[in-house]
Amino acid sequence: MKKQKSLIALLVCLALCLISMIGTWCGITDGGKVKVYDLSIDTNKGDVVRFLEYRPKTASAENPVPAIIYSPGNDSTAESVRLASVELARRGYDVFVLDLLSAGHSSLGVGNSTTFGFQELIDYVYDNLDYIDNAHIGIAGYSKGGGNVVRVMNDYGTQQREDPDHYVRKVDAALIMAPPFSPLGDVAKGINLGFAAGLYDPYSRIGFAPVEGYWPGDLSVKREMKETINFGVPGTFAEADLDNPDVKVEIGHTYGSFSENTARVVYNPADSTHGSGMISRGFIFATVDFFMKAIPAPSPIDANNLTYLSVMLFSALGLVALLAMTVPVTLLLLDTPLFAALRHPAKPPVSALNTKKDWTIFVVASLIAGFVPPIMAPVIIQQTSKIFSLTGQGTTGSIFVYGVANNVVVWMMFSALFLLAMFFLFYNVIHKKNGVKLADYNIKVSPADVGRIILMVFAVVLTCRSVVWFADYFFKVDFRLVDLSMATMNWNHLRVSLCYAPFFILYWCINSLTMNGCNRFKNMSEGKNLLLCVLCNTLGTVVVVLVYYICLYKTGCGIGAFGNWKAYMMLSYMILSATAGTIINRKIYNATGSLYLGPAVFGTLIAIINTAVYTLPAA
Repeated sequence: MKKQKSLIALLVCLALCLISMIGTWCGITDGGKVKVYDLSIDTNKGDVVRFLEYRPKTASAENPVPAIIYSPGNDSTAESVRLASVELARRGYDVFVLDLLSAGHSSLGVGNSTTFGFQELIDYVYDNLDYIDNAHIGIAGYSKGGGNVVRVMNDYGTQQREDPDHYVRKVDAALIMAPPFSPLGDVAKGINLGFAAGLYDPYSRIGFAPVEGYWPGDLSVKREMKETINFGVPGTFAEADLDNPDVKVEIGHTYGSFSENTARVVYNPADSTHGSGMISRGFIFATVDFFMKAIPAPSPIDANNLTYLSVMLFSALGLVALLAMTVPVTLLLLDTPLFAALRHPAKPPVSALNTKKDWTIFVVASLIAGFVPPIMAPVIIQQTSKIFSLTGQGTTGSIFVYGVANNVVVWMMFSALFLLAMFFLFYNVIHKKNGVKLADYNIKVSPADVGRIILMVFAVVLTCRSVVWFADYFFKVDFRLVDLSMATMNWNHLRVSLCYAPFFILYWCINSLTMNGCNRFKNMSEGKNLLLCVLCNTLGTVVVVLVYYICLYKTGCGIGAFGNWKAYMMLSYMILSATAGTIINRKIYNATGSLYLGPAVFGTLIAIINTAVYTLPAA
């Protein structure tokens, strides 16, 4: 009966993955009207730039279409800006999005291109594709990608000024989104320009002079935005108006003329911090609105008519189903001769809270263990790169090459050690006095079982990766929720990503010792106890994240230093993974009595998920 239930659960998870693939494919292809190509080009310096192309089926040499070339940010892959790409493609634009040099399946040649391959892709599209109307090419970028757009526009401006006879106007419109601001007076003339940064985005403050009495991220009162408009449309704001906050930039208004290529538009979406820009309706609307005004869409659809949410939800469904699949796959493998020795149903709980004093100590200890790590996160990640570079110089090293993953891992190691200390404190104060021994938590594991656990991890991960490969091969989709993703990797990527797995596994082993050992209580139902453990793992992080974002929305600045937003974005993702990990580990623990099997399986998968978006090319 249990085997049958596991088989049904696996089939349900696979069915949900298939629904995710089909739903995501329908969204990104506009029901088959757009075809997605996974391509690459070689640069003149020998690098490979991989990119995705969302090509309308109407595009041909006889019917060339306009193109939008998009740069993602922060060493991200092309898939990270899928939602905006989808909305542009369904309006008839041919959309090109690259893996930046240093990310995904592009080369590691960071120093070989000031724009990480973005300029090279623009040149390729302009010079080589007869189905592209190269008189109507737009460029866009978010965060680091926005900086790439600025560099391209500044280079064009230099050519205009210093070598006008050889200047070629390759770009019709440029949209700069959420980079650290730098003056835009040197960008090329005769190109429509848009600038966007979120009302709550830290980068709406960095590079701008503060305006007393006004919201920190309000671009409408920034002198720098007025100057940007004046660079394109001279005289729009008088000198006396530049520092007068009563004279405002009208957000979303077109200054100048799109038809005369003098347009300047400022967007200031009110629904986004920096980390959520890729799913922000305000940013996606701004992208569509700007380019539809700058470059007439072959299939004009109102900019408010956005369907990207369905793509995001279908893709997230697959990620959830893939994680859930680990439980039935593991349980089914336990019925095979190779892994049968691991199946030892968990014994009844040995821990108990017998008095009000016990409960008080448990609650206080759990709150301390739950709140201290997230409160410390902004401080801890400031030291991350120094620790993981193995040199102390504050750069990524040859082994631990993923800056974002390094942040996660260092914080998790602090959390693990702190949780372990709280475990021993709580055990000695309560459970040891109640007659419980450490051996009762089934801490010991035989070398043979260690080998079986390693083989089980390999089998489960291979099964999950096979579903990912199937999705990519047949549908050109992956499973993701913002920056948490199960995406395609080559074996070198996977090898480097797995360098992080031991740290994730260690954290979840210590967590399992606490939640599946110490915190399993007599006379408490399994459902209530599992909910209690989920709360122990997530409540403190939820509260800390809520406090930060409530403060952000009340003051516009959040808490602490500018760079703290990265820590709170990381913590937001940890809420999701902590919830999933607690449930998955408990389900596997109940079937095996092992504190280590669930953490090994889940820890490996979550390590891959945490490095998939920011995968740097393996040498």
